[in-house]
Amino acid sequence: MPFGVSLTAFFLNKTEEKKVSYFPFFMEIKDKKCLVVGGGMVALRKIEKLLPFGVEITVVSPAFCAEIEGMEGIRRIQRNFEPADIEGMLFVIGATDDEAVNAEISELCQAKNIPVNIVDDPKKCTFFFPALVKKGEFVAGFSSGGGSPLAAQYIRKKVEEAVPDGFDKVVDILANIRQRVKTEIPDIKQREKIFQAIFALALEKEGNITETEIDAVIRKEGERNG
Repeated sequence: MPFGVSLTAFFLNKTEEKKVSYFPFFMEIKDKKCLVVGGGMVALRKIEKLLPFGVEITVVSPAFCAEIEGMEGIRRIQRNFEPADIEGMLFVIGATDDEAVNAEISELCQAKNIPVNIVDDPKKCTFFFPALVKKGEFVAGFSSGGGSPLAAQYIRKKVEEAVPDGFDKVVDILANIRQRVKTEIPDIKQREKIFQAIFALALEKEGNITETEIDAVIRKEGERNG
């Protein structure tokens, strides 16, 4: 399951800050390891974003808020952060209220080329958390490069409102028939017309179409272009 995240390296000139546009990579993080340092509400918000993507989350903090304490599906280590904690992690999130600890996390991760996000401190980040819209396997991410999370959230809300009901089902339907159509229909243009027709019908019915209806579309388009 893919997760929308910007992973472009962040470079800072000692004399002049360079503005960098971050490219949004979509990558598989299911069953990969992630470290969150911090046990408060800020850390909680990051954990809540990550959990639906199946990542293995380890949270290190001297104390945890009640929500993190009672959360299932994560590993909690109740102590101060140690440099060895970052080993083997796909990415790391620093969400403490201690600037020195956050700086240490950032420096350690960058030295080992481990993507790191320090909450509310863009200069210490090598990736940013996007504002997310997730409907099943459909994921859209929006980022202002750390410049204005509010702006990214504004667009996220607009897009979320625009996503039709049942869109997650529509995406699943197209994914499930993709290989069948590629196998049965050798002509690329004909395939495209079949995908478009099924997409339109599935969208109209909010994802509630049957195998019989799908078969009928494939047969109809096949006869029309046969």
